[in-house]
Amino acid sequence: MSNPLRLQSGKSRNRVFLIFAIIFLVVGTVLMAINLYGLTQPIRKPGLGVEDRELLRFVPEEVWSYERSMKEIDGLSEIENKDILASRANEIVNKSMVHPQWTWVDRNEYRQLVPVWENYYLWFLGLVTDMPQIQRYHYANYKRNIKRGIGVCGDFATVHSSILDRYGIENRLASFSDGHVVVEYESENSQSYVMDPDFGVELGMSLEEVSNSPELVRSAYADQGYSTREIDTLVRIYGSGFSIFDDTYNFMAKRYVFEEVSYVMKWVAPLTLIFLGSFYLFRTRQTAWVKK
Repeated sequence: MSNPLRLQSGKSRNRVFLIFAIIFLVVGTVLMAINLYGLTQPIRKPGLGVEDRELLRFVPEEVWSYERSMKEIDGLSEIENKDILASRANEIVNKSMVHPQWTWVDRNEYRQLVPVWENYYLWFLGLVTDMPQIQRYHYANYKRNIKRGIGVCGDFATVHSSILDRYGIENRLASFSDGHVVVEYESENSQSYVMDPDFGVELGMSLEEVSNSPELVRSAYADQGYSTREIDTLVRIYGSGFSIFDDTYNFMAKRYVFEEVSYVMKWVAPLTLIFLGSFYLFRTRQTAWVKK
């Protein structure tokens, strides 16, 4: 004879499994749908660098598409000379991204708040955190930076550094106390030279020379058409002292790791939920069938 209490306990357990199954399946399906929708959406603001020139710190003649930029970066493999490759990489980065007035522009329109369909982890953090670098997100991955097409000096520098790393050129990032980031690389003749991909300028001197004699940078920026006011600001910045970072990982270690993990987990999480939901649903039905 069946024990009524045991039967009641079994029904309650099955009901719990069923509830969890439905919750897991619904949440997993919604998250997967968000991810799949995101595959169809551009992370770059439409009309970037064309329809919003008044919101850009520097107005480019042309902003390259992600596809063109990656083709040019891949093409660097044909260049053997380190100096030519570093110079060409500096030019590519400068033409692949624009520098908007970072805190003025709409963070949703410019995808500074990472869209939910791009990465729901980063989107959620951007909503709840008070950290400016997350609210208006700075990517660690250089391909994502280029795909979005916007950045400030630190973003331009990490992209340039990552490209040089890809081709085995020794380099490091220098972050100046008064607010600017540049790249110093080791040249063909084992000398060190500074490049500023944000401005698209090659300084032709080492970081030590720039820091000790900041006035020497004036001609490099003036030759590229930058204003005296802009150059005066840079001269002041270059005399303010700096910190060194070996690569992008060291420049933004925690964010670098979290970003990469989050882009994996945004797929793993819904797949796991769908699997668990299906498993619980199957178990519930199997138990009910056995009792019949």
